[in-house]
Amino acid sequence: MLIEINLLPKKTRRSFSFIYIPISVAMVLLITFIIFLVNANQLNNEQAELEQKLERSNELLSVMQGNDSEIVSSADTLQQYVTWLDSIEFSTVKLLDDLVARLPERGFFMEYAFDGDETVTVTVQFDQMKEVSQYLNALNESVNVTSASVLTVQTAQLTEETEEDSRILPRYVTDYEIVINKENLRAEEEETDG
Repeated sequence: MLIEINLLPKKTRRSFSFIYIPISVAMVLLITFIIFLVNANQLNNEQAELEQKLERSNELLSVMQGNDSEIVSSADTLQQYVTWLDSIEFSTVKLLDDLVARLPERGFFMEYAFDGDETVTVTVQFDQMKEVSQYLNALNESVNVTSASVLTVQTAQLTEETEEDSRILPRYVTDYEIVINKENLRAEEEETDG
C-alpha cells in the first residue's frame, strides 16, 4: 500500500469576506445616496410648482382687486344710464306702434335708432319704390310725428341665386329721419296712466 506523504505545508484558504464587506457597504451607501438625490429632486420640483401656484394666485388676486374698481366704475355708468332713462319723459312704445301700423303690408323695419331726445332714425325695407313715398306721406300725417324725411334709398344687394332668377324683384332699403312730437306722446301717456 502506498502511503502518501505530503511535505508541503497545507494552504489556508483565503476568505473573500474581507472583499465582500467593503463592497456591500459601498453599495448600501451608493443606494442611499441615489435615494436622497431622487427625493431632493422631487422636493425641488414640488417647491417650483408651489412657487408658480403662488405667483398665479397673486396675479389673480391683483386682477380681482382691479376688477373691483372696474365694477364700481361700471356701476356708476349703469347708474348714469338709469338716470338718463328716468329723464325720458314718455314711453316710446306708442311711437313704435304708430310707426309700425303705418307700414305697408310688405314693409319691414331693419333698424330703429332713438337718440333719446326727439329724433328717430328708421331703416325700412320695401318691395316697391312707390311704397317709399307712401310711407313718408303716412309718417307726415301722424300726430306723433312733427316732420319726416327720407335720408337714403338703396336697392338691396341680390344674392347670386336670386340674380339667376329674373322673376325676383329687388328690395328697396330706405333710411328715414323722423322728428317726433313729444308733447302729444306725453299727453297720450298721461291719459292712459290717469
